[in-house]
Amino acid sequence: MSAIRTLTAAMALAAVLNGSPCVAQNSLLDRWYTAMFDVNRVAIDDLLAEDAVIQLEDLGLSQTKAEYMDALDEWEDIVKTANFAWQIEEGAPADETNATVLVCYQFPDNELMIREAFTFRDGKIISSVHKTVSDSCEDF
Repeated sequence: MSAIRTLTAAMALAAVLNGSPCVAQNSLLDRWYTAMFDVNRVAIDDLLAEDAVIQLEDLGLSQTKAEYMDALDEWEDIVKTANFAWQIEEGAPADETNATVLVCYQFPDNELMIREAFTFRDGKIISSVHKTVSDSCEDF
C-alpha cells in the first residue's frame, strides 16, 4: 500500500474514532486529491454529491457533476506530467461544511497556485470553487 493510501486510511480511522470534523475533512480531501491525480473516476464520482457544482472562476466555467466527469479525459492527459501538493489554507475556516485549500500544480513548463474552496454535505463535496492565486508556488 502506498504511503498516501496508508496515511489516508489512518486519517479516516482517526476521524471515526475521534469524530473530529477537521480530521474528517482532511481525510475526505486526501481521498479527493488522490483520486484527482490518479484520475480514479469511481472515487471521484463517489466523492461528489449528485448536485455538486464545480466552478473554475478563471475560465468563467461552472460544471455539474456530469459535466465535470465528462471532462476527466482531458484532465487525464494534462495530469500525466504534473506534480502537486495541497494544504488547508492557514487562517481559513475548516469544518464539517467547508474548507479552503491551496494547491500547487507543477507542470513541465509552468506552475500555478490555486485556491480551492469546498463545501461539504453528508461527507460529499457539493461545491468546489477554483481560482488562481499565483503563477508560482514559491509562497506555498
